[in-house]
Amino acid sequence: MPSLWSGSISFGLVSIPVRLEVSQRSRNVGFNLLHEECLSRIRQKHYCPSCEEYVERDDLVKGYQYEKDHYVVITPEDFEKADGGASRNIEVVAFVDSSELKPVHLSKTYYLVPEAGAEKAYLLLLEAMRDTKKVGITRFVMRGKEYIGAVSHGGKGLMLHILFHKGEFKHLEDVVSLPQLEVKDKEISLAVQIIENLTEDFSEEMLTDEYRDRLMEMIRQKIEGEQVILAEVKQPAKVLDLMEALKKSLDATAKKKPVARVEEQETPAKQPKRKRA
Repeated sequence: MPSLWSGSISFGLVSIPVRLEVSQRSRNVGFNLLHEECLSRIRQKHYCPSCEEYVERDDLVKGYQYEKDHYVVITPEDFEKADGGASRNIEVVAFVDSSELKPVHLSKTYYLVPEAGAEKAYLLLLEAMRDTKKVGITRFVMRGKEYIGAVSHGGKGLMLHILFHKGEFKHLEDVVSLPQLEVKDKEISLAVQIIENLTEDFSEEMLTDEYRDRLMEMIRQKIEGEQVILAEVKQPAKVLDLMEALKKSLDATAKKKPVARVEEQETPAKQPKRKRA
């Protein structure tokens, strides 16, 4: 499978030939639209209302609407001219602390793989970024669109995170505003114990798509003519008093930790009351 992109990444006067490889694979379950009467697959066609005829895909062009019903045609050659050759180079314009990059900034992630002969310069940048805990902010054009990226070390190699442009993401304070409420020390203590009871080492098994597995099992049953077994529907928990809910949750999760550990934390040292926004 060919690489998504190939070119070079540069910082200062150092240029490193690299290629871009995808870091995700889609596991979405695909469906087709069928005619219910005969179960034939529906074909979507492009219709021109002006010529009153269907148009083949090869006869379609891209156009930019500069005023209502008026377009200027943009050809593939036009996109190449706009690129200006920039798509062949990812230039680091600044380095920032990795802690300043937030999950809300991230759109997609790719692996940066060194081309033959560029391994030493690649490792140099990798080690330097690991030591400084920095990420490199980049700006480049690819396939007719300008991207802002962040180059980071991903343990054994470099990764390129495509970032949302300014205005494409919201800050948390833009969507949530919490009132000033007092949270009791006992409530905080119980919540901390519940978190500790549920704490485990991270495993990629936690990322299993259980819905997809159930869906594929249902599809298998229908293909083989078996009776479809409905998945058990979890009923929403009844609304409880906050302290009662915390105590019930603590009891329910205590079995995951030794009893001594739970009892040990039932009488925490008294701390001044804290306010949570």
